[in-house]
Amino acid sequence: MTGTAEIVVRSMAACSGAVMILSPSILIYRVSQQKDVGVASVIPLVTLFSNCHIWALYGYMIENWFPIFWIYFFGDFVALAFLSAYWKHSRQRRYVNRVLLIMACIVTVVTVYAIVGGLGHTGQSRDGMGSVMGIFADISAICMYGAPMEKLLQVLKYRYAAFINAHMVIAGLTNNCLWFTYGILSDNWFIISPNIVFISLNTFTLVLCVVFDPKTHPISAGFHAQVDGESDESPALTASKISLSCKGDNMMPSPAFEAMHSPLDSIRASK
Repeated sequence: MTGTAEIVVRSMAACSGAVMILSPSILIYRVSQQKDVGVASVIPLVTLFSNCHIWALYGYMIENWFPIFWIYFFGDFVALAFLSAYWKHSRQRRYVNRVLLIMACIVTVVTVYAIVGGLGHTGQSRDGMGSVMGIFADISAICMYGAPMEKLLQVLKYRYAAFINAHMVIAGLTNNCLWFTYGILSDNWFIISPNIVFISLNTFTLVLCVVFDPKTHPISAGFHAQVDGESDESPALTASKISLSCKGDNMMPSPAFEAMHSPLDSIRASK
């Protein structure tokens, strides 16, 4: 890589990484205004933090301070702020706490391994540790970009794209293209390999957002019926059921107060 090209590509990759990290801010702002998470899932935010943290560790191991280390180190604090806002307004605190506990355990194990290995207590060289952390970083990236897939089945089933955070998908796609370019120029296959998959996956997700736009494809009535009939529903649907069930059923008469004919009317009529 020439000096000028390297600076340009590193700068563009850093900017796209920052945009990707900040992309949930629109969703979090809406959640803060409505004081309800609605159908938004905590999983993308959890995987965002995990991805930023592990990539920061990878950047430290291979001594790639810019853009990898500093951008994802910044992402650690941003993701924690997003998670705090989500937790504050979530109605499923027990579920969110379980997810956060699992995330904390995984991140702690990887961090301890990186610290111990970096100090030379695992018998691995710094290059060897960098390769291992690169594998962990790819796995965390796959988990982050695969997190919205939990909603794709619901989008296809109900033909309703509100389950997907389109802003995060667009930011992710832009980020993938730029980091893929940076990976090619720096000959880093830990960056190239996952981004090939992510570009295809985010493109497909974005197409679904356009095809099943909530403005042109309102949610079907079958969604209400199924959610009402489920005993073990997902936390994401629980919040939406509370808000959605209040919109379409107001005109239905209440069976508890519906007037009933007296059985004596038929006797009187026969007389």
